[in-house]
Amino acid sequence: MPPEIGIACHLRTTTSEPLLDALHRAAGAAEASGLVSWWALGDRETAVTRSHDATLGLHVVATATRGIRIGLSGDIPSLYSAPVRAKQIASLDWFSGGRVEQGIDLAPPPVALIDPLRPPAGDHLEHVLDQTAAMQALWTERRASYSGATVSFEGAIALPKPVGDRRPATHLRSTDAPTLRRYVDACGAPEGWIVTSSSSNERAPDDAVLREVLGEGADRVRTTWLVAASALPAVNEGARAAGVDEVVVCFDHIPTPSEIETLVR
Repeated sequence: MPPEIGIACHLRTTTSEPLLDALHRAAGAAEASGLVSWWALGDRETAVTRSHDATLGLHVVATATRGIRIGLSGDIPSLYSAPVRAKQIASLDWFSGGRVEQGIDLAPPPVALIDPLRPPAGDHLEHVLDQTAAMQALWTERRASYSGATVSFEGAIALPKPVGDRRPATHLRSTDAPTLRRYVDACGAPEGWIVTSSSSNERAPDDAVLREVLGEGADRVRTTWLVAASALPAVNEGARAAGVDEVVVCFDHIPTPSEIETLVR
């Protein structure tokens, strides 16, 4: 089967239309055209473009749609306070009616995002795992408790929780086997695996790392491939052959409804 198609974009316009109106219209057009998801670009990408806040952008998408999945493609958890981020994502989940999925970037943050008053922990990955596990506890426990090297609390009341008091589906940006193994040991297996490509010449993602760590459990992980909008025709066959579940087409601007219609034709 061909992969499903989703969309992501930087929060800027190429027309005179106000940003809010452009995003609202584009989100509605994406859903009407049969796209399955709308993703915010990750912390790493917004650091380069100095874009608007991705989570707030997704609130607009959530109110303009009713069924497509709403995704964060690359949170770097070490940049956030677990209680604050848990509340932000849970609030977005309620505005979207329970459609939010979280993408996590396990790599160290770029220098531009590091707070000089809060130097990074010695073991960045340990910090990421602590923050992620702490958010999971806040989302799923009535009185949440967590104890880690960089964050700890006991009997915390965290509201709102995501719809259904669930842990939103988690997608990891692709990484190596030792890093994935540490994540799985601390936070459980992810529901998704995100691979980003800067050009159509890059090879379609494979599941070698997932197989090494998860064995047959790799079959239950959804593979998502983020590519530039211009690369979609070139990557379609490779994605199908590799068993990619979803190709997310990334625009450097908020696409117009006509650009979205062209995409799905």
